[in-house]
Amino acid sequence: MADIVRRDLVERQFLATADFTPDIYDESCTFTDEIDTYQKDKFIKGTKALFVGSESQVELVGDVEVLEEGKKLQFRFQETLAFNFPLVHPKVTLSGTCTLTRGDDGLIVAYREKWDQSVPEVLATTKF
Repeated sequence: MADIVRRDLVERQFLATADFTPDIYDESCTFTDEIDTYQKDKFIKGTKALFVGSESQVELVGDVEVLEEGKKLQFRFQETLAFNFPLVHPKVTLSGTCTLTRGDDGLIVAYREKWDQSVPEVLATTKF
């Protein structure tokens, strides 16, 4: 599963595009970041609407780690996200850690982003 998550992050840029392998996520999976918690369908719809994937860049820092005998996967990331606003696509940069928790059936039931910066600090990096 770590290989799938790695490919989703590096190749599909899923933190900016929401293009991830859906088969490894439970339908009831919750996606939590420093702003809010979202259900799977709202995370996908919101991420695709909010960011311009082709202008964003997500980097894996280190590798995807398998923790707690496979019950959790964790990775560090650094990203530049381009917002999908009319006429202009302002970009912010941030870094953090993402933890994916697996349920008893092996599917991911919780996604949790923890940013290294506060929301105001992230907004202060905005470049037009």
